[in-house]
Amino acid sequence: MVALVSRMGRDPDDMPEGTGDYTHVGIWVYSEVTAPDGGKVNGYAVYNLYQTEEDSARSELVQDFPAEFFGAVVDLKAGIIIPNAELQMEILRVLKSPTYRKLHVPAYSVVANPYEWRYQNCTNFVMDVLVAAIYDTGSRVEISQRLREYYEPQTVRLSGLLRVAGSIFVPGFATADHHGGPLRTSTFGSIARFLTKYEMAEAILEVSEGGATEPGAESL
Repeated sequence: MVALVSRMGRDPDDMPEGTGDYTHVGIWVYSEVTAPDGGKVNGYAVYNLYQTEEDSARSELVQDFPAEFFGAVVDLKAGIIIPNAELQMEILRVLKSPTYRKLHVPAYSVVANPYEWRYQNCTNFVMDVLVAAIYDTGSRVEISQRLREYYEPQTVRLSGLLRVAGSIFVPGFATADHHGGPLRTSTFGSIARFLTKYEMAEAILEVSEGGATEPGAESL
């Protein structure tokens, strides 16, 4: 089973308006995994793009586990998208191929433009993996073309001061790839809307200490 899982890694009040409650999305895969002690167990491996500890403007691909994924959250609330069975198989194909790492852009921005490859964040990376899976491609040119044709990112609203000096207040903030235009980036909500629109989402859930709900994609 493959799922796209989001968490609240930062206080939403500290994030640019429009990015939503969820600040990180990873790809969860249920399979036989190697535990920290070297043993083999059945469980979820989580595929992530994380900012590096040394430099918030750089990222790396990290495979970890649910305990690490939720290890530093501000609220135990998660958003979950379960793709349909066909897309799950295609995502697995990409994860196991050289394409997965070739899609990574180490230069990080929390508001990276999903149509370009100058910067990347975790949600843009997940969208790139999804498009690579859907269209069976590893071409960045084709992925950008497909995103422009079919994907509507989230518009982020910022004051003029924050747009100019955002890197002072938000770690890993850069806007050069937006070329002075509106700031639009990927969010958990925009991914949910894309997969819902094209009937590739089997289920969308929000899970908290109070239980699970099924929100509409438009409400995310």
